[in-house]
Amino acid sequence: MHSVLSRHTGVSLLALVAFGVAACSGGTVNPAEGGGAAGALPGAGGAAGSSGNASQGGVPGAGAGNSLGGALPGGGTGNGNGGSGTALGGATSDVPVTMIPPSATVCPSKALAATPLRRLTRFEYANTVKNLLSVDPAPAADLPVDESDGFSNNAAILTVSELHAEKYVLVAEALAKSAVANLAALTKCDAAAKGEEVCAKEFAKSFGRRAFRRPTTAADEELLMAAYAAGKTDGTYAEGIEVMIRAALQSPHFIYRLETTSPANAAATMIPLSQFEIGTRLAYLLWASAPDDALLDVAAKGELATKEQVAAKARDMLKDPKARIAMSEFYSQWLGANRLPQITKAVAQFPKYSNDLRDAMVQELPAFVQHVLWTADHKLSTLLTANVAFVNPALASVYGVTAPAGTGLQLVNLPEAQGRSGILTQAGVLSVLAHPEQTSPVLRGKMVRAKMLCTPPPRPPDDVDITPPEIDSNSTARERLSAHLTAGKGCDGCHALMDPIGFAFENFDALGQYRTTENGKTLDVSGEVLSTTDPALQGKFTGVRGLAAKLAASEAVRDCVATQWFRYGSGRNEASADTCSLATLQEAFAASNGDLLEVVVALTQTEAFWYRPPIAQ
Repeated sequence: MHSVLSRHTGVSLLALVAFGVAACSGGTVNPAEGGGAAGALPGAGGAAGSSGNASQGGVPGAGAGNSLGGALPGGGTGNGNGGSGTALGGATSDVPVTMIPPSATVCPSKALAATPLRRLTRFEYANTVKNLLSVDPAPAADLPVDESDGFSNNAAILTVSELHAEKYVLVAEALAKSAVANLAALTKCDAAAKGEEVCAKEFAKSFGRRAFRRPTTAADEELLMAAYAAGKTDGTYAEGIEVMIRAALQSPHFIYRLETTSPANAAATMIPLSQFEIGTRLAYLLWASAPDDALLDVAAKGELATKEQVAAKARDMLKDPKARIAMSEFYSQWLGANRLPQITKAVAQFPKYSNDLRDAMVQELPAFVQHVLWTADHKLSTLLTANVAFVNPALASVYGVTAPAGTGLQLVNLPEAQGRSGILTQAGVLSVLAHPEQTSPVLRGKMVRAKMLCTPPPRPPDDVDITPPEIDSNSTARERLSAHLTAGKGCDGCHALMDPIGFAFENFDALGQYRTTENGKTLDVSGEVLSTTDPALQGKFTGVRGLAAKLAASEAVRDCVATQWFRYGSGRNEASADTCSLATLQEAFAASNGDLLEVVVALTQTEAFWYRPPIAQ
C-alpha cells in the first residue's frame, strides 16, 4: 500500500513526515523539540513509535517512544517526541453547558480560557484538500466520523485514534495519486525546461506554504524534499511529487491548526496571534478550509494587523462561494440536520420515505440557509419565520405543493394554512427530531431549549423510572406525554421545560407532513415557554408560527445564537474568561438587528479570536 515510500526508505510515511510536535497542557502546542515519529500524530494513545536516524532511513531526531500517545484532549497520556503529552482537558462532561451572561465590567480580559490543540475535522479536511490540490475530496470520507459535543469541531473531543493514523496514510495516498494526474497544472512549473529538481524545490516552497498555512522553514523544505527524493529514487519525477504531497498531508502542520509563534513578552497572559495564524482562523471560520494564496499574501504584507482590516477581509471572504459551504455546515450541525443521512422511517406509516427523499432533505437546508444569507436580508428573524421551501418532486409531495419541473431544488412559497415557519418546519429538521414511526415533542422541545435558548434541560436523575406507560393507540402525543407531567420529581421538572414547546410542532408528523388530526382527534398545538425571564418569550402561543414569532423577538434567543457561533468558531465551549468576548459578540449581533453575516464578522473582533493563552510547559 505504501510501495513507493517503503521501497526506498524502509520506514512508514508517518515516520518520514514527523515534524516533532509534542502537546502541552493548556494553550495550543509546543513547537518541535526534536523531530520524529514519536510525535507524529499526538493523541491516539498507545501505538509504538518507530526509531531511527538519518543513516537508517528515518529522519533526524526520530527517537523512540509512543508515537500516538495522548497529545490531544481526552487522548490519555503518553510519550511524545522528546517529552510527555498530557490530555488537554480530557473528555467533555455530560453536564449541560449553560450560557454565561456577558458583563462589560470584565472587559478587557486579563486572560483567556485554555484552548486545546485543534485538529481538522473530516469536513475541514475534505474542503482543505479539495482547494489545496484541486481534486475530488471523496477519499476523505474514509476518515473516521468525528464525534460531536454540540459541534463536531469541539477540540476537546477531536482525538486521533490508531484508526485515524492508518486512514490518514491511506487517504493521503489516494489524494496524492489523484493530484499528480495533471502534474503541470499542479506544480505550475515546466520540469523539462527548468529541471525536475528546481521544480520540486519550488513546489515544496509554494505547496508547503499553502499546506502548512504559513511560509515554509528550511526544516520544512528539507523534509518535503526528503520525501520527494524517496519517491523519485528508482521512480519518476511524478512519484517524487506524489510522495511529497503524501508527506505534507500527514504532517502535524497540516492535520492540526498549530499556533506556536513566540510572544514578544514571555510573561504575557494573552498572546497575540501572528498574521498567518489570524489568516488561518479567518479561513477556517468563514470557509472551513485553509487560506488561499491571496489570503496568505495579505498576511505576509501585514494587512491583518487591525480589527478594521480583519472585519473588512471577513466581509470580502463571505462573498466567496466557499463561505456558502462553511456557513451551511454551521446551521446543519446547530439543528442536528447533519444526522439526516443516518435516519430512517417506518415504511408502513410513511410510504413516501425513500433515499431520494432523504437526499433532497439533506440538500434543502443549505439551499434555504444560502437563500436567507445571500439572497434575502440575512436576518435571524427571516431564518425563523420565512414561509418558503426548496423542493424537488419528492419533497413537494411532503410539503403539499405542486412539484416543480426538473429534478433540482427550487424555491416555492408554502401554503399559509399550514403555519410553517422558516428553518423550524423544514422537512429534514422535523424528520431528525422525530422517531421512525411517530413524532417526538420531547426532541423538538429540547432542540429549542438547548439550541435556541442555550438552556438545555438537566439530565434525568439516576434513579428515574423509565418504564414506558401503557400506550393507547387512539391517543394523541399530547395525551400520551401527559404522563411526564404527573410522574413526580423524576420527570415533571425537565419535561415541563420541553414538552409544552414541542407540542406546538404536532401539526407536522415524523416526516414533516402537515396534519390537523392524529388518530382521528383534532390536534391541540398550543404551547408555552416556561421558566423564562425574557418578556418576549412569556405567554402562550399556538403552533410553530406562534413560537417562531416569539423566538424571533427574543433577546435571549439572539444572545444564544451568538453564543452558538462562539462555540463553533472557537472550537470549544465558553468559559468565564470569555465573558468579554461574549459581550462583544452579543452586543454587535444586537446592534445589527440580528444580522447572521455580521455576527460572524463580529466574532473576528473578539479577544478570543485575536489572542491565545500561553502554552503550558
